[in-house]
Amino acid sequence: MAITQTSRILTLDYWKFASDITVGDIVFDRKGNPVRVKVVQNYRAPRCFEVSFIDGLTIAGDDHLILPLEDEKYRSRARQYKGKYKFRRPTKDTKLVDLYNLPLYGRENRKIYSVPTGMPIQLPHQTLPVPPFVFGFWFFNRKANDIMHAIPGTADLVYEKFIDAGYAVIEKHKHRNGANYFTTHPTVLSHLVPLVPTSIPNNYLLASIEQREELLSGILHSKIKNIDPNRTHHRFSSFQKRLASQVQMLAESLGYKTKMDQHPQDGYYRVLIYGKDRPHAKFRKEWRLVTDIREITPQSCVHIETDGEDGSILVGEGFIPCL
Repeated sequence: MAITQTSRILTLDYWKFASDITVGDIVFDRKGNPVRVKVVQNYRAPRCFEVSFIDGLTIAGDDHLILPLEDEKYRSRARQYKGKYKFRRPTKDTKLVDLYNLPLYGRENRKIYSVPTGMPIQLPHQTLPVPPFVFGFWFFNRKANDIMHAIPGTADLVYEKFIDAGYAVIEKHKHRNGANYFTTHPTVLSHLVPLVPTSIPNNYLLASIEQREELLSGILHSKIKNIDPNRTHHRFSSFQKRLASQVQMLAESLGYKTKMDQHPQDGYYRVLIYGKDRPHAKFRKEWRLVTDIREITPQSCVHIETDGEDGSILVGEGFIPCL
């Protein structure tokens, strides 16, 4: 198998293009486990294909690139067995050239194939200057003079997180909509200067699962429209695509399926996050459905082998498993 040279792969040194991967690099398999690269070969592939998914993500490689596919029967059984029985049905590993020759739509124009959402990526614990929940909340919530506000109904949780992290919470006033405005002593900013971040630092995005869960929770609690018990998903919005992409990558690294789009009128980027547990909301499984496959211009590809048991590698912002 081989992916195109411009495909991105997460390593312990953050993202790399496939063309920059070297023997000895640590990448991740479909179970989220770190594996070591043992073979890298660059070559010109005679045939290349690009697969598009329902969330707007794509994956591209040569005709022998393999995707683990789920079909309609697989998804039906997964829904039926969830929480009742151990689900053992395997995915069908399919080469892109074979997928290209298969129908992608069935009865009532339903999409037939999907690929599994990745497992949480196992990254090492990081020593961070500010606890992840506090940083995520502060980064997207702060205003002038480091004033923050807890959205209605969340003040107890937010205050507890700050107090447990060693901050004294100083209440300012309560807004008529129920939001509680507050500052802290010491300020969060005082623990970050002189390097005040303008985006989420890599050491937060490459932290352990528990730390990344806390970071995502802090981000989602920072704005009033992020969490709604009546929706089947959480959401995050920003006018900066880089920040939206970072939040999408964070959620996907925890095994949550996402979708990012841009508002046609206002221009902000929106990330929808499916699958994060919410005790007061109903949840339905979202699948990364295949919407299209097309043959593209032959180009340089990179064949990568690892010491992992199944040879899989997670590729792209959606951490799509490739074989």
